[in-house]
Amino acid sequence: MSNVAVVAGVGGGFGETLVRRLASEGYAVACFARSEDYLASLETDLREAGHDALAVPTDLRSPDEITAGFREIRNSLGPVDVLVYNPSVPAPGHLFDVDRDDFEAVYEVVLRGGFLAAREAIGDMRERDGGTVIFTGTSMAKRAFGNLLAWDMAGPALRGLAQSLVHRFGSEGVHVAYVLVDGAIGGPGESDVPRSPDELISPTAMADVYCHLIEQDRRGWTFELDLRASGDRIRI
Repeated sequence: MSNVAVVAGVGGGFGETLVRRLASEGYAVACFARSEDYLASLETDLREAGHDALAVPTDLRSPDEITAGFREIRNSLGPVDVLVYNPSVPAPGHLFDVDRDDFEAVYEVVLRGGFLAAREAIGDMRERDGGTVIFTGTSMAKRAFGNLLAWDMAGPALRGLAQSLVHRFGSEGVHVAYVLVDGAIGGPGESDVPRSPDELISPTAMADVYCHLIEQDRRGWTFELDLRASGDRIRI
């Protein structure tokens, strides 16, 4: 049976690129996203290419849907070996501008969803001699931007969750890593601001980095790394 990789937060840019890369590496892949039609199309495409794939329409704001999603993965593919938590929630504005529902969605998806998904996945990994959990983060984990209050708060909190999991479960063979994305990602649905190609992080290059983290030797694990395009400025 193939190792099982879950990507929570799959869209047409980096998320799909990573799913396809993991499938090509021999993983059985499960995809969490809200769009049922998009996921069904992606699952069909992967299965027709000979890969084990499962679409799991899931709203990461819902604890019940997260729990049910992991149950479906175990029943269809088996226990989880890799979790990539890749949240993306728009919440523009600062204290008096940010919409309350948008603010709460960032907490519910990024922090509570990350906590619940990690608990489900690491529960499997502790019974399977380890695994890998990767959180996609942001440079706001290190420096507040000052105009995106919800993410200025959530960035450090998600990084703190990752650090705490390292301390608790690293000795049990669970590799936890935090990827600090310091810039805009290229690809559909990723960057809505026009930029030159050398200012955009390549989704393919990102997938290379994630696969490297997953395959690292236990005696040389990375916790945190930052990614940016060569033509972009450093923000941390």
